[in-house]
Amino acid sequence: MKRRWMYITLSVFFAFFLLYSCTPPTTNNSSNNEATNTEATNSEVTIVIDRMGVNRNATLVLAQDGLNGEWKELTGTDGVYTFTVNDEHGIYSVAAVDRIPQSDSSDVKLFHGTLAEAKMINILFNAYEDTDYATLTINVPTGYATTTISVFFLKDNSRINSIDNGKASVKIPKGKGELVVFISDPETYEPLKVYIKRGFDFQGDGSITINENELKSPEKITDWGDEVKYGWVLGKTIIPSHINENIGIPTELMQNGDRYVAGYRNWAGNLSIGWSKVTENPTSVTVKEGVKALEPATTTISATGVEGDLPKITFSPYQSEISDYEVKYYGFYIYSDYITITPGYLAKVNNAYTFPKINSDNWEPSYNPPSNYTMDLIAICLSLSTIDEINSLKVGSEWVVFDTWLRGV
Repeated sequence: MKRRWMYITLSVFFAFFLLYSCTPPTTNNSSNNEATNTEATNSEVTIVIDRMGVNRNATLVLAQDGLNGEWKELTGTDGVYTFTVNDEHGIYSVAAVDRIPQSDSSDVKLFHGTLAEAKMINILFNAYEDTDYATLTINVPTGYATTTISVFFLKDNSRINSIDNGKASVKIPKGKGELVVFISDPETYEPLKVYIKRGFDFQGDGSITINENELKSPEKITDWGDEVKYGWVLGKTIIPSHINENIGIPTELMQNGDRYVAGYRNWAGNLSIGWSKVTENPTSVTVKEGVKALEPATTTISATGVEGDLPKITFSPYQSEISDYEVKYYGFYIYSDYITITPGYLAKVNNAYTFPKINSDNWEPSYNPPSNYTMDLIAICLSLSTIDEINSLKVGSEWVVFDTWLRGV
C-alpha cells in the first residue's frame, strides 16, 4: 500500500531554486496559442532525473507519443533519457517512478505537454543518504577554528555546522560542481569569508583543506530591499536567497556564467506566491506588476470525478492578468502523484484530464491513485519565458508560480 506523502509545493521549490536544470535549454519561443498548431515530426525530448543536482536513473520512466500511443519504457544513462515524438501535433506524456528505499512507497511524477512548449523535462525526485550522499571533512585555517560554516554543493545546502578542532564534517551529494563554503560568525551568523572550489569532483567520502589565501570577503548587495532577495547560481550549484539575503558573489571569484536569481515570496492563507527573475547583476530588480495582486485560483478546477476507476479532473483554464505573462503549466497532486500539464496538452483533451491507463509490464497498480483520491493544491506558472528557459535559469527569464490549497475541492 502506497502511503500518502506531503510534498513541498512548487512555489517553495522555486523559492529555493530547486527547479534548476543542469542541462542547457532548448529554446522555443512559440506562444501558447501556437502550441496547438501542427509541429514538425521526429523531434526529440530529453528527460533529466534530478536529485538535488545528482542525476541517477529512476526506477521506471515511460513515455507516450501522442494522446493514444503505446506507453514505452525508456532506458536512461546517468539519469538522462530521450525519446522521439512523432505525433503531428507534438503531443507527448512522460511518467516516472522512483521507489523509496526501505519503504513500500513510490514517488510518481507525470508530465503532459507539447513540443512547442517544452523539450527538456526536469523531474525532481528525492536524494537518499545511502546512495546519493557522502561525507566531506573540511579543514579551515586556525584563525577560524571557533567559527561556523555552511556548505553548498549542487542543490543541497548543509545546516550551519560548528567547527571542532579546526574541521567540520558534512553530508553532501556525490557529483561534480562548484563547492561553496561560508565561514560565519558563531553568534550573529554573519558571513565573514567565502570559499569557492570550481569543478569539485566528489564521488565518495573525502576531505579538503582550505588555505587562508583562498578565503575571500563576501560582497554586500546594497539594493536588495525588503521584498527582493538574491540567490546565487554558480554552474550547477545553487545558493538560495534565504541563506545569504544581501550577500553577493566576491568579485575576484566570479566567472563567466555566474548569475543571480532575484526572488519575491509571499504566503497568505491558502495562497503562496513565488516570483523569480534571473539577472547577471543584483541591481534595480523590481517585482513584476500584478504579481502581488494574485488571488487564489480555486475555480481553475471546475470538477473532479472518476472514469474507468481513474481520476478525471476538469479544468477551467486560468486567464493571466499579468502583462506579457502566459500560463506555462499547471501542477497538482492526485492523491500523492504529482502531475504537470501544459495549456497546449490541456486544449487537446478539451480541458478534461484523465489519469492515464498505463499498460506496461513494469507499471504496477499501486502507482495509480485510488478512486477516492483527494487534491490538495493547484500550482500555476505564469511567465514570458519558455519552460526550457525557466528550467535552465537563462539570464533574463522571469516567472511566477502561485499555489492555491484547494482544501477539499
